[in-house]
Amino acid sequence: LQKHNCGTCDCVLCVGFQKPLQPDMGHNSLANFLIEKKIGRGQFSEVYRARYLMDNTSMALKKVQIFDLMDAKARQDCIKEIDLLKQLNHPNVIKYHASFIEENELNIVLELADAGDLSRMIKMAALQSPFYGDKMNLYSLCKKIEQCDYPPLPSDHYSEELRKVVDMCINPDPEKRADIIYVYDIAKHMQRQTQLGS
Repeated sequence: LQKHNCGTCDCVLCVGFQKPLQPDMGHNSLANFLIEKKIGRGQFSEVYRARYLMDNTSMALKKVQIFDLMDAKARQDCIKEIDLLKQLNHPNVIKYHASFIEENELNIVLELADAGDLSRMIKMAALQSPFYGDKMNLYSLCKKIEQCDYPPLPSDHYSEELRKVVDMCINPDPEKRADIIYVYDIAKHMQRQTQLGS
């Protein structure tokens, strides 16, 4: 295949890529996107966070070097991937919006996963939870937050006075919680003590 600026041709690669999946949505032109930053890369592609200018939503824009780098088999695999993405409709699967060829690249417009990719999520999940353990399920975590079941503040990092104020502020019984005026007065007092001590 030769490099070309697509838009009018009907070669085997371009059929199906010129029109967006959702007609008249404008996802079929780079002019409708403001590329904000690169968020990933693969062997033949780079993925960007892009703002769709028609409604100001964030999208993922995958730019595939379909003519320069790919052999025929890789191009066929890419077409199969797009066909599969078009068919998928599930809340746990990234949504496909459109694909088109422009600037000698295949551009695939996808839903943006705000939390990042799966490897980032796995790394984050491996970190220790501040709520007693890393194996806790979401329900247990919510119950601990609701019941104000927090680990105590380390005594070697904070003054006794500050620890008492924090304990009063996170008390599960609203009647026993410190009000904003009390907290403000304590904060002013602690600030004065800090200024006198330095």
